[in-house]
This record gives sequence, C-alpha cells and structure tokens, in this order.
Amino acid sequence: MDAQSTLNVAEKTAAMRLAGPCATEHAAPLAAAWLELLAQVDAARGQEGPHGDARSQGWAAILDFSEMTGVGLAFFEVTAAAAKALSRRGMALSRQGDIPEFLHQAAKISGFAAAPGLCDLFSPPAGQTPPERP
Repeated sequence: MDAQSTLNVAEKTAAMRLAGPCATEHAAPLAAAWLELLAQVDAARGQEGPHGDARSQGWAAILDFSEMTGVGLAFFEVTAAAAKALSRRGMALSRQGDIPEFLHQAAKISGFAAAPGLCDLFSPPAGQTPPERP
C-alpha cells in the first residue's frame, strides 16, 4: 500500500491518495497515515484537538482510491474511523476519482456502502453504473 497525503492550507484541503493493495496487513500503516494527516490538519487550523470550532469551516477532506488494486475489511474499518475523526472536526470525507469495481462490490457486501457518512464515498459517480456481472 502506498499512501500519500497532501495538505493545502490556502485551499483548506486535506487529501489522501491510496495506491496498490490495501488489505488487512496494511491497516496499521493506513491508520498511521490518517493520524499524521489529522495532526497536520489540526496544526494548520491552529488548534490542539478535534473541537470542530469555526476554524474548521471551509476545510475539505478528500480520499482518492482510484489506484487501489485490492482491499480487505480493515480498510473499511480504518476509513470509517478516519471519517468519524474528520466529522468531529467539522469535515466531511469525499472521494476524488473513480471507484474501482472491486472496492464498490466489497463496500456493498461488507455493509460499508450503506454506512452513514460513507455511502457517497463508495457509490459510483452520478451517471456511472458499475458493469453488470455475467
């Protein structure tokens, strides 16, 4: 798993791009990457913790997993925890890029596609439907 984060203070964006497999054995590095990005957001907002005050207004969190090649249940658990941590800061997590079909299917099967705060993250973009399985 390759996780690259970007913080743009001028645009008030925090982005995470994931590439490669993101299976159970990648849960700890993924959680560490999210914790690092959250700490950077907190520092940029000039606060010490997740208070969700006015300084968080206008900030956006973006996840790009269009280059992922595999997924395990731990990915969904860590992503749900990150989304909750962002929510406590007054930030919603949105997706950039396409959702790989295997990820969409895994989210549906695991129930994370219907989880509050995550359903838009794991749904195909408007107007794009996943290919039918034979």
